[in-house]
Amino acid sequence: MIFKRFAIANVFIIFLMLIPNAYAGAYALHLTVAGESLGIIAQDYRISVDAISSANDFESLVIQPNQLIKVPYLIATGGLAELAPSPPIGFLSHTLKSGETLSDLSSQYGISIEAIIGANPDISSLDFLPIGLELLIPPEAGLVVTINSTEQLKAVLEDYGLSPKRIVKANSFISPAQLTRSTMIFLPGIKPTVALNRLAKVREDEHRYIWPVHGRITSYFGRRNLGMGTSNFHGAIDIAAPLGTAVSASRSGIIIYASWSKQGYGNLVKIRHNDGTETRYAHLSKFKVVVG
Repeated sequence: MIFKRFAIANVFIIFLMLIPNAYAGAYALHLTVAGESLGIIAQDYRISVDAISSANDFESLVIQPNQLIKVPYLIATGGLAELAPSPPIGFLSHTLKSGETLSDLSSQYGISIEAIIGANPDISSLDFLPIGLELLIPPEAGLVVTINSTEQLKAVLEDYGLSPKRIVKANSFISPAQLTRSTMIFLPGIKPTVALNRLAKVREDEHRYIWPVHGRITSYFGRRNLGMGTSNFHGAIDIAAPLGTAVSASRSGIIIYASWSKQGYGNLVKIRHNDGTETRYAHLSKFKVVVG
């Protein structure tokens, strides 16, 4: 009986989605079962908890079994509710762990880094991605785009020279009703040129060294004269600045050491960069960073 009620509600909503400007208050009726929460329901319907809460007069956000809940599909203005788009058919999802790189994922799943970028064209960096980031893993190389209407899909196919038949096969296709909201579409064989160019510029900026502090150079890198006919090799640059001046990392990286050095460096911070190089920041009055 619960299934019938749920199915009828969904049929009703699908009909309304074909007429996106009508019945702005449309919703599905969901009968809760033991163990469900608003978060679980929101995830199942790919809608926010706030959207569900605003459609119901809840006395508490803790729901009970056999509670009838309205799940909105249309917002009050007549536009479609913002639903999180689902990945295309055949895609996997990978949660990035500490230390993992795009190269690691390329080896693990047997696909190119370019294919991973094509499935995730909005990633912020090639080398410095946050732990916990959800990445899509495609079955083959191509480009994922988000489509909001059949008209937009037609324009995309024309731009990339793809046939509807190929898109249908690659996406195990979708109904026209789904294209009235954000829908992820996979374009097989398409090179993610825009994303690659943007990420190349980001990598260039990330790998450029900057001055860690503004001040007066008191000792340069290289051999230096100590007087009395003696000299030594100085493997650093000494920069004098007022006490308490902030010191920045000269490049993006991971802190691998932050402590007092017994080798004459005083308070020392070491940063390892993505290419394996290290920069060291010594003789600090104090530091507030930690390893990691």
